[in-house]
Order: sequence, then C-alpha cells, then structure tokens
Amino acid sequence: MQLSFEQLQAFLTTVETGSFSAAARKLGKAQSSISGLISNLEIDVGFDVFDRSKRTPPLTEEGLALLNDIKSVLKSYNNLMHRINNLNQDVETEIRLAFDDMALPVDMILAVTNDFKEHFPTTSLLLLKASHQQGYQLLQNDQVDVAIAISQDDYPEECAFRGISHVHYGTVVSKNHPLAELERVTPYDLSQYRHLRITDPTSGFRRFDADLSTNIWFTNSSTLLIQAVQQDFGWAELPLNLIQHQLNSGELIKLPTTHQAVSFPHCVDMIWKNEGPVGQGLQWLLDQLTERGIAFTKQ
Repeated sequence: MQLSFEQLQAFLTTVETGSFSAAARKLGKAQSSISGLISNLEIDVGFDVFDRSKRTPPLTEEGLALLNDIKSVLKSYNNLMHRINNLNQDVETEIRLAFDDMALPVDMILAVTNDFKEHFPTTSLLLLKASHQQGYQLLQNDQVDVAIAISQDDYPEECAFRGISHVHYGTVVSKNHPLAELERVTPYDLSQYRHLRITDPTSGFRRFDADLSTNIWFTNSSTLLIQAVQQDFGWAELPLNLIQHQLNSGELIKLPTTHQAVSFPHCVDMIWKNEGPVGQGLQWLLDQLTERGIAFTKQ
C-alpha cells in the first residue's frame, strides 16, 4: 500500500471545507477528480473514510482515526518543501540572536521575531538574554550570529556593527531608601550607600577609578537587579523604559543627582560577523531590528 500526497490532500481539504465540491473548488480540480482520489484512498486503506449517505459527508470512525496522522504527514511535507525552497534561496536553517534587555525591551525583540516566523516559518531561532558584555563574547566565540548590546568603544576587525538606538538611564532607588528623601543628591551622597550593578558571567566583579561607591554588588540578571533596588539593597543606574511602571507608581524614585541633571543616553549597537555571506533570514533581522530600534529612539 502506498498513499499519494494528492490523496491525503484531497482527504484533508474535504474535511476542512465540508464537501467534495468545496474541496474541488479550493484545490482547483474537478469534483470527479476529488471523488476519485478519495475512492482510491479508501481502496488502498481497505475501508471507507467518509459516510456518503449524507449530503455533507462526515468522517467515518476509521476516517476520524486517520485525521491527525494525515494532518501531521501533510504538515511535515509542507515543512520539507519550505526547507528545500529556503536552501535554494539562501535562507538559513537556524539563526542565533543574543540581546541585552537593558539595551532594547523584550517586547520589541518578541515583536520582531513574531514577524520573522511569518516570513521564515522553517528557520529555527535561538534567543539568548545576554547581560553587559556577554553578547559580544558569545559572538566572538561563534555561539551566536548577531548580538544587541550597549555600545562599546571598539570591535574586532571581523565584526560589523550598526548603531540602531539609544536608551536613557537614570539613577534610581526605592521609595523607602534614605537617598529618596534628599532634594539634591551629590556623588558623595551616593558613595555612602551600596551601588547595584549589572555584569556578565565572564566579567564578574569590575572596579573602576570612577566608581561612586566602594560597596558594590553585581548581578547578571536585570530582573534581579530591579528587584534588589525595590527591596532597598541599594541604588542603581537603570534604563528608564524598563522601570517605567515602577516609576509611575512611585515604587521607584529617580534621584535628582547634581552630577547628572538629566537622564543619560547609552547607544545601542547591533554586531555580527562580517566574514562570509549574510543569508536572507539574518539580513531580514538586521533590517527589522534597525527599523524598530530607530522607531524606539523616537518615542
């Protein structure tokens, strides 16, 4: 017994449309052709799959038992054809993206990837949250194809980069923190309290001459960092878009710092390897992330 694609397609289309004639119209075939395909299917399997005693033929018990398997076979076939077409058209089978959610919002990344799945339904995506410099490290180690992160001073020669946005940061504390009571907050005031900072697993503890506090705690999780500020562990410099809800509710307070009278922008870069060709999927992501990043900056 060998079932054909046309038989399975006629079967499923008849189920979806409710009749042989409707299936024929949808597939652009004669009704007799659809009836013949299903009759041959029934001969091959050895039983009826439709009850023809009714005007709108329902599935028999045996036909119903085959339905999910036939759906699965046709889906696999369609995926195979998509993949073959993609390989012929230089569309990647998978793309790996690392992003810092303190650079661009998760909602924006998800909006782009939601559109991506419509354009490239058989390309797999690996999405990695990468704090601080981790995205660059993953790219250099060939563990991702593109990284989105806060801009750094320079990049290796084998990397291409594009500034796509900027994000505004502010110095914040919880509403119950002693610094929240001050009308003016000086660098000396900040130095008296714990500074909470973001890092990555490779960088770990990092000390700089310009640190405003000698008491610094680090984490590689933006979520944990925000929660630590909310629970009064210390103060932190955070992207305002990421904490807008807490600022609006008064749970977090943006400090009136004397050394930084306005929120300060960090540039957001997108980095990828310039060695080798860029496939259609990656090129689409680069273009869309640029477009969305620019739109985010203008908000």
